[in-house]
Amino acid sequence: MKETLILLFTVSFFLSCTAAEVEDPSFIGRDKGKYISAKEGESKSLLGEILGKQTDFQSFKSEFSMQIQTFVPKKDNVSLDGKLYFSKESKQIKIQLMDTFFGMVFTEVIANPNQIQIKPTSTNEIQTLPMGDILIQDPNTKKKFAIPFPVIYEYLTGTYVNEIQNPKAKFNTADSRIALTKPDGEYEYFFKEGNLDRLELSSIKRGLKAIALVKTKPEQIHPPKEILTKVISLDTEKENVLIQIKLKKSQMTEPPANTFRF
Repeated sequence: MKETLILLFTVSFFLSCTAAEVEDPSFIGRDKGKYISAKEGESKSLLGEILGKQTDFQSFKSEFSMQIQTFVPKKDNVSLDGKLYFSKESKQIKIQLMDTFFGMVFTEVIANPNQIQIKPTSTNEIQTLPMGDILIQDPNTKKKFAIPFPVIYEYLTGTYVNEIQNPKAKFNTADSRIALTKPDGEYEYFFKEGNLDRLELSSIKRGLKAIALVKTKPEQIHPPKEILTKVISLDTEKENVLIQIKLKKSQMTEPPANTFRF
């Protein structure tokens, strides 16, 4: 079972910054229509079409801006900046979170397909936990908001390409959708013209539903231009948080090996 990683914002003004409204997408959910196995001819045809459109997920580095909009117990907006590094060879990601005012790094995250490590720059302590959710904790209310990090990780690294080739995957060929049951929940990948357009997750274990939408340019599928993630509580069916990540100044280059060290 995937455990939870707590990402603590220790500076309270991060959660009181004003920011523009974040787009609020709707959750589609599983179609009641027929899903067929990966062995069927129609499934193989759809998979072949998708794989034929996939780009080569090269190493890159990028700057990004992040907006976080929370709703419980009250509506708040957060603006952050950061830097992102991805290594194709090791499938590692490093994220440096920075405040928008002074450009100071306050937290670093290193992740691979199996685990996430986190280190606040204010301490030498490093937390190492299995790949899973990131919880953002409001230092004022102590309320925690779950962010399903795996869906963001799959977009940035292209690891969803391996997931859709799982022989246990189910195919809705009419709508170019591929569903896969994983230990932490039900994942569904939505494709548009052969490219991943949306990823949805429903997890009873984690008590949440999540939507991740990607926006790209025709000439730049990887890394994506923007990722929008929404988290909904299963018990209330109300949204907990919206996260908008906009990548900018992306460069296709292999980061030095020492990038993925604290």
